[in-house]
Amino acid sequence: MNNNGQVTKSAHKHHGHTHTHTHGCSSGGCGCSSQTAEQETACCHSHKPPVLDPQETVFMQELAQRGCLPVSRYILSSSSEKEVRFEMLAPVYMNDPSDGMETVKEKGAALKGLKEKGLISLDYELRLSDYDYTSYTDAALFAYFKDTVEEGKKRPGFLGDTAEIELGVITLTDAGKRFTEQFQE
Repeated sequence: MNNNGQVTKSAHKHHGHTHTHTHGCSSGGCGCSSQTAEQETACCHSHKPPVLDPQETVFMQELAQRGCLPVSRYILSSSSEKEVRFEMLAPVYMNDPSDGMETVKEKGAALKGLKEKGLISLDYELRLSDYDYTSYTDAALFAYFKDTVEEGKKRPGFLGDTAEIELGVITLTDAGKRFTEQFQE
């Protein structure tokens, strides 16, 4: 799998400011002294090196090598009420389309931890341009999610009737890039 390609262009809000730039494996997210059109943002991170668990370390090593990785999330929505949208499982990172719920949740917890530490960005509005997401859309876990939603539709009062998958990208923030320099020494 090669993830060193460009990701589509986007405008998004981050720390209360709108950033417009091209995301790619070499682009950064939030970082100390990040420039915006309005002003220079203040530092929002601790300057102590973060302590990572083994799964977080694996992700950081992979991101140091590849620059960015695919990600998805499962959404339950309603075809009749557009405001009804629930994130049911996120982030979803898979090495294999047969990865089960336990594996996906463990990886998701590691990704959430890295995001909370300010080392990665999870963006569901962007996609890797050179990655085939069929392993995510055809995954056994997503099929199970769709089947569960179909079962739920048969029950009175079930809010959602549509299983969706949003595809995205995991990138290193500026702090994450600085952190991964230790893996390249």
